Amino acid sequence: MTSKKILGLDLGTNSIGWALIDQDQENSNGEILGLGSRIIPMSQDILGRFQFNTQK
Repeated sequence: MTSKKILGLDLGTNSIGWALIDQDQENSNGEILGLGSRIIPMSQDILGRFQFNTQK
């Protein structure tokens, strides 16, 4: 059995998501080993500091 572990990440502006899977290369089967997410709470005034000014 040939398998490999794959880590997937989703990095957002105020959240981080992850998943770890074990993929069987021979049978095209996979198993989720773990997953999760973390929300980083920010108020609107803090988020406003990171917005770009697109007006010319």
